[in-house]
Amino acid sequence: MLKPHLRSMEPDPKVQRDYLIVGQGLAGSLMALNLLNRGKSVLVVDDGHKHAASKVAAGLINPITGRRHALSWRFLDCWSFLLGNYILWEKEFGKKFFHRMPLIRSFKNKEEQRLFEDKLHSGQYSGIEIEYPFEPAGLTGLKSKGVCYRLQQSGYVDQRVFIQAARHRFLQEGNLVKATWKKSEFSQFEDGVQWRNYQAKRVLFSQGYLNGTNDFFRDLPFRNVKGEILDLNTHQRIDPPILNCGKWLLPLGAGRYYAGATYDLQNMDQEITPKARYDILQGVSELVDWDWVVEKQQAGVRPALHDFKPVMGRHPWHGELVIFNGLGSKGSLMAPLLAKELTEHLENGAALHPESDVDRFRTYL
Repeated sequence: MLKPHLRSMEPDPKVQRDYLIVGQGLAGSLMALNLLNRGKSVLVVDDGHKHAASKVAAGLINPITGRRHALSWRFLDCWSFLLGNYILWEKEFGKKFFHRMPLIRSFKNKEEQRLFEDKLHSGQYSGIEIEYPFEPAGLTGLKSKGVCYRLQQSGYVDQRVFIQAARHRFLQEGNLVKATWKKSEFSQFEDGVQWRNYQAKRVLFSQGYLNGTNDFFRDLPFRNVKGEILDLNTHQRIDPPILNCGKWLLPLGAGRYYAGATYDLQNMDQEITPKARYDILQGVSELVDWDWVVEKQQAGVRPALHDFKPVMGRHPWHGELVIFNGLGSKGSLMAPLLAKELTEHLENGAALHPESDVDRFRTYL
């Protein structure tokens, strides 16, 4: 377990590392932790940019998403792995950040309900714990009086708590440099790479939406999405579940809730907007009849590929360059398993899932 009173160590530039990791969001943190636990030497480069997607994400884990009630990619594999993995890191850090809670989803119209029922009866949700039909009771102010369904394999990850705990460990052990990555300070050699005075055998880029500034991977077909969420407060108190009907409402305890989210394909900035605030509050008003105080509004850009799958692995032409990115709004769900798979790939040569392997985009690189 971490000892918060220990002083930070400065990274030693004389020591060659096995890995240089650029970006300390959820994905980059998990990769660094996995490699360190395998006895590998790691140096993380991160400037603590406050608008990283991980730092403004609600961390929602939901097996069935979107207007078409689609089953999340590789959900059962990811879910079964994350349960143990997050508990492992909670024990390691002495912090609670994984919160399992049910989710109630209602339908906006009859067409949505028919679409869901067709998928349910055809077996597309095999392995998913669904209670349907479900009629919520005891939730004061709940507006949905129609039929809903309840999911049990859901919850959220407080990514801020996790990332800060991981950052604390990296700083304590001399494995993090607080700096902005610049290509002009980076060099490639036959047997490795160098950034400033630090040398490593490989560099792993986990830069989120900043991948567009990366000369080596910027031509990948990213289709980033800006999103905004609200931090709300109310005198109402409910025990979990999470509520979802287009917009979602996530209970944090003591009258605090996250509400979201918006999807903006045009504006890739981190500015909060009145329109997003209105849209979220309007959506929440369709879920519950409560009075709200908006404590905070946040915006970030989710990194996503055009096929909505993550991208990971070694550059097809430069094996010392590695990417782990494109988790979109599913980072809390997918990152633990994918970090394990990428670690196995890099260290043991294990094959990556073809739908997440960067090699599927080799013609772009």
